[in-house]
Amino acid sequence: MEDNSTVIQLKKALNQLLDAYENLKIESGKIKQENTKLKEDIQSLEVMNTGLNTKLSSLTSTTDNNSLEMGEMLDKIENILSSSTEEELQDLSRDDNDEDEKEEEEENIDNDSETIESKDEDSTGTSFSNNNDNNKDIDLGRMQSLLNGFNN
Repeated sequence: MEDNSTVIQLKKALNQLLDAYENLKIESGKIKQENTKLKEDIQSLEVMNTGLNTKLSSLTSTTDNNSLEMGEMLDKIENILSSSTEEELQDLSRDDNDEDEKEEEEENIDNDSETIESKDEDSTGTSFSNNNDNNKDIDLGRMQSLLNGFNN
């Protein structure tokens, strides 16, 4: 009887081993499927990563080119503005000089007319203010044409 109980115990143990082996086989198949799926996911992610790296390098080069072009445009604008500013400053200094000359001429005309009036009054005793006003109109017109010559 002992032989029979030993055989039964061995049969039970063998059945447990076979069941465990079947379970391990099933689990191994599931793990292999999952592993294959993960490898496919990794490959698709690597392809996507390569595409993203390509897009990133393209965007980087585009950004670098745009930055370079913007820098060049800003330099050109700065050069134009600085040359325009220099011209405006020169024009302003010319205008200031023209205004100074105009004021000096007006002062000279006023001084000349006062001198003429005083000489006329001294010599004749009368004032020739009407005549001096006409001379001032002529002198102002002449002065304006001279100033226009400076502006050209």
